[in-house]
Amino acid sequence: MALLIVVLRLVEQIGPERQPGDRFIVHRIIDGDTVELLGGDKLRLLAIDTPERGEPFFDEATSLLGRLVLGKKATIKYADRRRDRYGRLLGYLYIDSLFVNQVLLDSGLAYVYLFGDDEFERPEVAGLLEAQRRAIGRGTGLWSVQHEPEEYYVSPVGSYRLHRPSCSSVRNLAANRRRVFSTREEGLAAGLSPCRNCKP
Repeated sequence: MALLIVVLRLVEQIGPERQPGDRFIVHRIIDGDTVELLGGDKLRLLAIDTPERGEPFFDEATSLLGRLVLGKKATIKYADRRRDRYGRLLGYLYIDSLFVNQVLLDSGLAYVYLFGDDEFERPEVAGLLEAQRRAIGRGTGLWSVQHEPEEYYVSPVGSYRLHRPSCSSVRNLAANRRRVFSTREEGLAAGLSPCRNCKP
């Protein structure tokens, strides 16, 4: 009986699976790319990544997301996978016609964060990449932070992360298994996101 009660409580906390076009209220801002919906579900904004707590522009990204969505009716547009391994919903977030994921990138407060080639086929991703390129060109937000430059940068073939050449993730990578970029901005403009360990 106790097990049944626990299971029922867990299911109740998750709430019914949302459908494309469902409207909901953003109840709480967790960080620059994650919100909690009224009813308890958490939503991770798809295809972007914002600074972690303690990193430059964490507060700005979190604050901007709050101003855009907190207490407002919103819509999620899903990709192929509805939830991540933590049970969070994954989606593109809209307030009426405003594409929130793209606004964060255009403001220089997020990086594009992709996982597979198929994502480049989605129309939303083209807009996200263009927004990031605009922010790079303006040198705003994250793009105003000075980084110690490398002679070149590396990404493993099939990966969407950019690394410094000394990073343990790519240090022993065979030449035919690596993509090389002459500048950090070149790699990031191509849709890669910075490695969280070597922080290029």
